[in-house]
Amino acid sequence: MQLEEGGAQKGTGLGLAITCQFVQLMGGNIAVESSLGKGSLFRVELPLELASAADILKPESGIHGKVVGIAGEQPGYRILIAEDQHENQLLLFRLMTDIGLEVKLAENGEQCVKLFQDWHPDLIWMDRRMPVMDGEEATRHIRLLPEGDRVKIVAVTASAFKEQQQEMLDAGMDDFVRKPYRFNEIYDCLARQLGIKYLYRSDTPVEDATPVILTAAMLAVLPTALREELRDSLENLDGKRITTAIQQIGEIDLKLGSTLTHLVEYFDYPAILNALDQTSDG
Repeated sequence: MQLEEGGAQKGTGLGLAITCQFVQLMGGNIAVESSLGKGSLFRVELPLELASAADILKPESGIHGKVVGIAGEQPGYRILIAEDQHENQLLLFRLMTDIGLEVKLAENGEQCVKLFQDWHPDLIWMDRRMPVMDGEEATRHIRLLPEGDRVKIVAVTASAFKEQQQEMLDAGMDDFVRKPYRFNEIYDCLARQLGIKYLYRSDTPVEDATPVILTAAMLAVLPTALREELRDSLENLDGKRITTAIQQIGEIDLKLGSTLTHLVEYFDYPAILNALDQTSDG
């Protein structure tokens, strides 16, 4: 069972079972020590080897800064997101629409195949595991359809096993990115597959030296109803409602609106929710 403060139950309670399976797949073991009234201590042991210096990825040179749009005159690319987890849908949707790409969503492989036939996207973010029809099967179906050999299909997966990566490529996928998503990896993959060129907002020393701080006192000036709307939209990951609420807040306090916008851009919803929890009647 998974609980959070306030007793609101979240999740399915499968986290420990899944963790155990991952540990066993990596050749390790997991053990627990539990004392009534004190809690439980879990220990994970894994067979690991020290990496050599040659195996360690070096930081990429020439990082331009945050991607803010598409550079110059480029085609209006269509992007289809096939993903059944709402949080992952929202993140990919925001990353695509924030730079001006046209996006549609599918919640399973079967919907993805139909949307491909009706809409003809340029690239598909294809979740490997989905209900009704999984990503690999959907990819095989699409590759057999008219123009199915032209669309770029990128697997999105939590798997780090090389044999599973090869299975995805064998199913007809062009590339893959791992979960949890990293913004630069998503945009790099788009550039690699579609040749997209970006506009960047370079980070300045002033921005780096000034952390974004949100306090309960800053939120306390807002009407209670507006704070609750912000909280509810964040907890439900409703991008449109979040944007509307922050726009309304910006009309009351421009600096606060800017702070919230920055946190939302980096998906730091917990920082906002924690500050809301600390308001006097939040």
